[in-house]
Amino acid sequence: MKNVLIVVDKSESSLWLAYYAMGLTRRMAVNVSILMVVDEEFDGIEDDGEWIGSPEKRLESILAEGRSEGARLDYYVVRGRMEEEIPKFIRENNVTKLFIGAPPSGRQSLYSKLMKVIDAVNTTTRCEVEVVQKVSAHGKRK
Repeated sequence: MKNVLIVVDKSESSLWLAYYAMGLTRRMAVNVSILMVVDEEFDGIEDDGEWIGSPEKRLESILAEGRSEGARLDYYVVRGRMEEEIPKFIRENNVTKLFIGAPPSGRQSLYSKLMKVIDAVNTTTRCEVEVVQKVSAHGKRK
């Protein structure tokens, strides 16, 4: 059985990955962990006023919904630099596949951070990395 890690951050836009994780548990025989990394370097970088309550509580609510529907998920929160905390979690938990969200277009600092994370994972672990992008089933709204 594969050990899968889905990484989210404090941005509202990354929470769709929690729904992605719940879908994985329904389709495949995998152990799924969700890791919320609170990276102080980027704390608030995407804060656009969307949050009602804390990001952690919002994620817990989404996961409770999934568990009530039979999703099998573990949830962790760590504080620190993403490029350090993600590879550390992968090594400690024998993660075989990492799913991480692509940053919104035009956010060069977030893209650079993603590349640092991928490089750290590739050089310090044997974990496969898949960068996923949120796609709307409704297309773009005008």
